Amino acid sequence: MRAQADTRPSDARTPERSAPEWQFEQCMGGITYGAPLKWALSYGMGLVRESDKHDLCFLGAAKIGFGGASFSTGLASSLGPFGSGTAVTGGVLRTFNDPMGALAKRTYLGGSVHVWPLLGLGGEIGVYRRMGTDAPGTTQGRNMIIWSAGFGF
Repeated sequence: MRAQADTRPSDARTPERSAPEWQFEQCMGGITYGAPLKWALSYGMGLVRESDKHDLCFLGAAKIGFGGASFSTGLASSLGPFGSGTAVTGGVLRTFNDPMGALAKRTYLGGSVHVWPLLGLGGEIGVYRRMGTDAPGTTQGRNMIIWSAGFGF
């Protein structure tokens, strides 16, 4: 029996798995209901690193609803193959004429924690503080708890 030489070209070997790379793409989006924005649409894009265990995204997200609009930046992470994940964001929120549980036409700064336990269903809770000065008769506090629940992708 003779030994046979390997006649395959050297580039025919199986390529080794490279380290995950950062790409600019969509991180999140969806529809929610909560305070103070009421029904709202959200969309976020950023630098995404996908891997076998979990994905990371440094994101910027915009959310617009019947009660106001917000823009935030933060870090999101997927936790498995079933649409679950978490995010921490900080941002600015501006209320419109009729927000839920907040003063109209005001600007707030704050932060939120977002959780999607399964299949993109989840929610957000955060604390925001009203900026600027108010009329002397304003008795509502400067801090506001925001919340929302909804479906995202």
